[in-house]
Amino acid sequence: MLVKLLRKDGLAVAVGTMLLYTATYFFERGYCLRLNIPFDYIEITIPTIANVILNSIILVMPIALISLAIMQTGKKHEFRGMYALSPLYCGFLYTGVLFFVMEHTWSNFLVSAFLGGLFFLQLISSRYKQNDKDSSKAIYFKTLDYIGAVFLVSMTFTIYGHFYAADTKFDKYMQNGHVYELLKIYGENVFMRELKDGKMINEITYFNAQNMTGMKLMINPDH
Repeated sequence: MLVKLLRKDGLAVAVGTMLLYTATYFFERGYCLRLNIPFDYIEITIPTIANVILNSIILVMPIALISLAIMQTGKKHEFRGMYALSPLYCGFLYTGVLFFVMEHTWSNFLVSAFLGGLFFLQLISSRYKQNDKDSSKAIYFKTLDYIGAVFLVSMTFTIYGHFYAADTKFDKYMQNGHVYELLKIYGENVFMRELKDGKMINEITYFNAQNMTGMKLMINPDH
């Protein structure tokens, strides 16, 4: 469904923009969920979008490029024989890449497999789902396609943002003898976490950007 939509020039920009903002918001939501930052402070700006794009290359590029190659190869062979399973191969690819960025547990594998299944369904041509395009069933399946696409994007980027935050190394700052890790900045809102005896405490310290005057960035604090 997504491939068909993006082929239409009039919808390509609108759908692409919507998916970009949706992906950015849910990436930030997953990031904040991991770090206990309130969702109400999330701001979607050009730097935020650019940051999510750069951070998501490792997730998006393998799926996009390899899936495109698989589907193009299948199309050349008219999806006959083993090439009829091209969307399924893409679903396996999606599962593998998503599981790679997650903690390797059985529950996370099941989640990635479920989302891989949704990706598989997005790649199936609508003619396999319903031949009569004017029927109420066709409308029903198209609606499910749209809902599935939004759910797939939102869940994928929420999960990726969550586990990206878990592996991030944060810059450390010092003020009045206290050491803080810089977790996130949204506009004038700065969220930091204090370190005591080299250990993180389970509290988020909020600063206004103006209150960070004189705060020192610690270069190579572990050396």
